[in-house]
Amino acid sequence: MASSRSEGSSVSSRHTSASPILYRVGPLEYEPAVACRCGNKAVRWISRISDNPGRWYFKCVNARSGGCDYFAWVDGPLSSFLREVLNDLRDEVWKLRREKGDFPAAVEEGRFAIRAARNELATSRKAVGEKEAIVGVLKDTNNSHGGSMRIDPGVLAFLDGAGPADVFFFSGS
Repeated sequence: MASSRSEGSSVSSRHTSASPILYRVGPLEYEPAVACRCGNKAVRWISRISDNPGRWYFKCVNARSGGCDYFAWVDGPLSSFLREVLNDLRDEVWKLRREKGDFPAAVEEGRFAIRAARNELATSRKAVGEKEAIVGVLKDTNNSHGGSMRIDPGVLAFLDGAGPADVFFFSGS
């Protein structure tokens, strides 16, 4: 676990303000009510800092706008083992969310590669079709001579204008 902890420490410092897991119960939806020094119902939050991950605490509902300085832990301190497990789990959640965010780009790259491969296949099929047509014309020409047309040693070239010629060498028989 020590190795995963050292790996995750940089991740945890980047994500201390946001919760990797959403609250299941609102901050004021608890019983029995706990009053802060202002007399208001204190809000109940979950700690996200690495020293106290997942621990519940009470704070003044108006703390951000100048309320009282009320603060109290709901539960006792965590063992070092539990603290490490919770931090590792939090880091793993953030890692998986980052990986999940990479999937749309990977899917788009895959789609682009498929489109390029389909275009290349269509071009190749077209070239094969053109060459098959030339072979058909040559066969028809040969057949129109009664099949007796002979090609003495020479060269037959297919020119498609797109690159080097396809050259076939024949020897007369």
